Amino acid sequence: MNRKTNIPFLCQKYSSLTKEDINKIIDVADSIDVVGDSLDCDIFIDIPSRQKDGAIVVYHVKPRIKSIYKHSPTGQRAEIGNEPGVWQTLQTGKVSKNIKAKTQEGRYITQNIYPIFNREKVIGTLIMERDISYNIMHFSMNHKANYDMSSTLILIKNLNDYLDDAILIFDHTGKLLTKNVKADILFHSLGFTEENEGKHFNELRLIDMTFEQFLQADNTQHEIKIGNFYFLMKKVMVPNGERKLAIILQDITQLKDKDAEISMKTVAIREIHHRIKNNLQTIASMLRLQSRRSESEEAKKILKDSLNRILSIAATHELLSKQLSDEINLIEVIDFVLKNLQASYTESDEIQLFFTFNEEFLIESDKATVIALIVNELVQNCYDHAFKGLEKGEIIVDVNKQNEIVTINVQDNGVGFIYTEEIEKSLGFSIVQSYVRDKLRGKLGITKREKGTDVFFRFTV
Repeated sequence: MNRKTNIPFLCQKYSSLTKEDINKIIDVADSIDVVGDSLDCDIFIDIPSRQKDGAIVVYHVKPRIKSIYKHSPTGQRAEIGNEPGVWQTLQTGKVSKNIKAKTQEGRYITQNIYPIFNREKVIGTLIMERDISYNIMHFSMNHKANYDMSSTLILIKNLNDYLDDAILIFDHTGKLLTKNVKADILFHSLGFTEENEGKHFNELRLIDMTFEQFLQADNTQHEIKIGNFYFLMKKVMVPNGERKLAIILQDITQLKDKDAEISMKTVAIREIHHRIKNNLQTIASMLRLQSRRSESEEAKKILKDSLNRILSIAATHELLSKQLSDEINLIEVIDFVLKNLQASYTESDEIQLFFTFNEEFLIESDKATVIALIVNELVQNCYDHAFKGLEKGEIIVDVNKQNEIVTINVQDNGVGFIYTEEIEKSLGFSIVQSYVRDKLRGKLGITKREKGTDVFFRFTV
């Protein structure tokens, strides 16, 4: 595809230009082909993108001397932030001259930009570009400014690392002495079309402070907002007789936007956990109602077990709905489960439930849910079977963390655990065994004592 046939292809792909508009663009391309070889600058034609968020390069004529570009940017975007003059001309239809900009390859340039019309509508821009990177690297001086050149050169050397940020230098009275090209691009993108050099700090209204207040402020960094953009403003004092000031403006708009996006997603995730918890509690309420209406003791037992399992899962979602991260305090989860079990076994007041731990720690939410279910099954089993024929009893749940190893022990002083084939096939025991083995990659142990049973499971966090 040659350069001329490329124009309609790119116009149709990226813009809303009509066939008549495209023919007009081709006519302009023919015209600059005639004079291109006699000029000493790169010439471009840009068109507005369909989304109205930038421009697209559709034609490029190289100069008779060496081009600024290693590769032709034809087909690439001209970002508003890097080439504010292009967007300004597309919007206003006015010529923009000596506008500083930045190429797709990161070189600093000046642009003269002319509108291309079709029936009084701006359909594109004709751009003439010249390289000024050498001057920018040496911080192009305003020779009319009355200040110590050697001092400024030292300052420039110290600020080289910040050349991607906007840099402004003021004298001791607050007058803007000079600025880098990024500052020019910034001011143009924010709608400042006038030259700002020579203006006073107070006129620029970068921050809600006067020049003297800004100099005396303890903070060397301030977060500011200009229009829809956010910046981190850094203050650098230059120690010389005239006490000059440098300001570095770092664009943090994208970071702020990402923070806002993350915040919105976090709120959404917390709301999801809250709704899941509410739905689980609704199901638990239905099971509780069904249990009360049931006349079968076996059915009541099954419904009660299911209800406690559901509430154990709800415990994790309850805590996650109140925090930002996906990690959760395991001690809080287990405490929630144990209090729910105590409320569920109000008829067993003679059985005391104790909870001990050596430290609080965070754990992934999916593991916390698994542990909540295991603890629920073990403690529920104690309530149901450990104290038959006894007037009172104790259940102790202990959590011990040593480095990365966590051991959870459920101990009772009841009649003792009798392992039978029926127990092995029970749903509760199957949940405990499979979850410890498959979900936690841990170890399960059961010890029968003279009075009661210890059941522990151990895993790595």
